[in-house]
Amino acid sequence: MMMVPMFGGYVWLLRISWVITALGTSLLALFGVGSPTSIIYGLPILWAQGVSLLRILMLPIQASVKCVDDEGLATANILTIRMFGALVGLAICSPIFNSVFSNSVSEAAVEFVGPLSSLKDASNAVEFIGELRSLHVPTTTLAQVSRVYLEPFKAIFYTMAGVSGLGLVSSMFLDETELKRWTVGTNASKIHKTTGRFSELPV
Repeated sequence: MMMVPMFGGYVWLLRISWVITALGTSLLALFGVGSPTSIIYGLPILWAQGVSLLRILMLPIQASVKCVDDEGLATANILTIRMFGALVGLAICSPIFNSVFSNSVSEAAVEFVGPLSSLKDASNAVEFIGELRSLHVPTTTLAQVSRVYLEPFKAIFYTMAGVSGLGLVSSMFLDETELKRWTVGTNASKIHKTTGRFSELPV
């Protein structure tokens, strides 16, 4: 939030955050089984920076209210939209993961038998992740299984990068709303009645 004055408003900062998020999400697809530590720990930093900057999405909604007393309702609306967005993301990513994972299993060079037999059903894939470290299988087999998991995750990364691109396009139609306003809410009116003094509060 403290970066908003540096950009003269929140619109350009919001657009930059969408660009960083799209770029960071796309770069996550570079993950591989033998990726060095610098990539494993470095790539998520850019993605996380973009996602954290998207917190300013609440500013356009809060700035658009006509009365300061409605800011609580505006905040509740943005939280509701965020939770609904999480459900939409789950509805999009879940079938993508299951579909790509099933195709990866059928094309894999490893036999999914014994402790790996449950992976033939894509619905068990997410639950099985916690058991990968404790599998008593050859290293080459474990590497093949990891590559099977990488394919659906890459598909999700590309999908989310596309969604971030849509967010960037939508931000192009966003108008800047003045944040430096002076108004008085209900609490100030109550103070005026009880103390006889009145002071305008910045919002």
